[in-house]
Amino acid sequence: MNNKRFTLSILIILFILHGCAGTGELQEADEHTLDDFISYSETITPDYLRSHLEVIAHDSLQGRDTGTEGERAAARYIIDQYERLGIATKGTNGTYLQPFMLNAERTDSLVYEVFQVENSDTLVHTRSVVANNSPGDFIRLFGGASPLKGEIIFGGFGVDDTLRGVNHLNPELMMDKWVLIFADFPTVVAGDTLINPAITNNQRVGNLFGEVDAGGVLVVSASESSQFKEAADLNSRLIDQPNNMRLQYLDDSSAQGGFPKSYTQVSPELAVEILGLNSTRELFTLRKQIADNITEFEPEATGYHLEYIPYDGTVEIKSNNVIAYIEGSDPSLKDEAIVLLAHYDHIGLSMPDARGDIINNGADDNGSGTVALLAVAEALQNAKNDGFGLDRSVLFLHVSAEEKGLLGSRYYSDHPVIPIDQTVTAFNADMIGRSDPENIEAGTTDYVYLIGGEIISSELDSLVTVSNEKSTNMRLDRKYNDLTDSNQFYRRSDHWNFGRLNVPFVFFFTGVHEDYHAPGDEVDKIEFDKYSRIVQLIYASTVNVANYEKRPEVDNEEFLNITRQMPR
Repeated sequence: MNNKRFTLSILIILFILHGCAGTGELQEADEHTLDDFISYSETITPDYLRSHLEVIAHDSLQGRDTGTEGERAAARYIIDQYERLGIATKGTNGTYLQPFMLNAERTDSLVYEVFQVENSDTLVHTRSVVANNSPGDFIRLFGGASPLKGEIIFGGFGVDDTLRGVNHLNPELMMDKWVLIFADFPTVVAGDTLINPAITNNQRVGNLFGEVDAGGVLVVSASESSQFKEAADLNSRLIDQPNNMRLQYLDDSSAQGGFPKSYTQVSPELAVEILGLNSTRELFTLRKQIADNITEFEPEATGYHLEYIPYDGTVEIKSNNVIAYIEGSDPSLKDEAIVLLAHYDHIGLSMPDARGDIINNGADDNGSGTVALLAVAEALQNAKNDGFGLDRSVLFLHVSAEEKGLLGSRYYSDHPVIPIDQTVTAFNADMIGRSDPENIEAGTTDYVYLIGGEIISSELDSLVTVSNEKSTNMRLDRKYNDLTDSNQFYRRSDHWNFGRLNVPFVFFFTGVHEDYHAPGDEVDKIEFDKYSRIVQLIYASTVNVANYEKRPEVDNEEFLNITRQMPR
């Protein structure tokens, strides 16, 4: 090749490249650098993810509830992985931990006294004390923070459907009283619509506590007595679990101890006595009679009263965020950081599902995000060990108490180890291991929902899009990426505590499935091939933003207005 002609060609190429860079069209941080980094994502495999997820979502961790030994065991495992990789600490006093204190309510016992009033005499019918490992005739399903003494009114199915002539509610009779209803209600029977199928149990209960203003609701199931006894026994084992957690440094003494009204299941035997029946078999008969003549039923007093007294107290709970850190290599940019976050807590134990399982292992929620951070950290550390360090630093933030109201991320955002004004971006991985029913039905499961991005920072959204094109090339679904979307996913996970401080974020998410907050959220239901591709995308996006010459700007005025209006 002629040297003059070669020199001229180089000048032309440089001019073209310089001209493209000046057009304002977003490019990736450095095409060759990104390509070099992408090769390190080959360690993010289904087998790698499965091996760690099987530990994080194991039965022995008992569902990783906040403040429990199971959650502490998960934290120790996470720390072990960062220590193994030689990744730096960034927590308190040179550790990986950032401890914080919570206030919570803990139930000592619940006292239920059923009685009748004859003239001026009170005749106690039965007294039931529910305490740890001491079951009774009642199971408090939710609420019940306040005591209640009132008459018991039988409300049939506890629902109104005026279009079909069903009127089982009477606010004048039921206000401030206990309303006894069947746990389920008939909708379509033998092709006939008795009650509108669109009416849900949540709507029914909401109406009883709202428009009807019942003091409490008692539900009776037509299940066998043995099933109730099993459930009551388990409930008594869980009764002293802390609830209504809140950050101690933000707690004011006037905070209410949870929902005041009680939604409670009553034993079939006690329901038989209250309703004046002779056997539990007659509960089935009564339910069928009311269903067969559903428009003729009217609520009525049972002649019984119930006094309920909860004995609750405030306790302190200690929890921890886990924080690790890979420092950037550019002297002028390494003080800035990209935060990768995922909550590692879950909801612990609950009432048994149809299989009798009581442990909510949370494989997808959020074992999937937890292990994703470990996988990205290992790939980035391997790259750094080979001389491919990122320009900016990366903070790996495993937060706790997300299930209690985003409390761990709130604590971090108020006590950051990297100043918020030096936090360039937050990437949140929460429930990224499965597909939702809509996409399964359509047969289009190679997707991930992006929430944040363009509704906060168009620049950040473009960087993630470029990263996807250079890595997994998945379908980036922005269905929920709408500030007016009814689900409000943009502020329903830990990224919100960065967004409220105007840190641009992207929430990686694959949607809600039938095992959400249920014991069925198990490792064997994770779609590992898809899951590994999403983690590779998070890795590529982290590299691209960390090496990008500028900081992605928050440029959506609507988002800024929303965050200004919301309390901080």
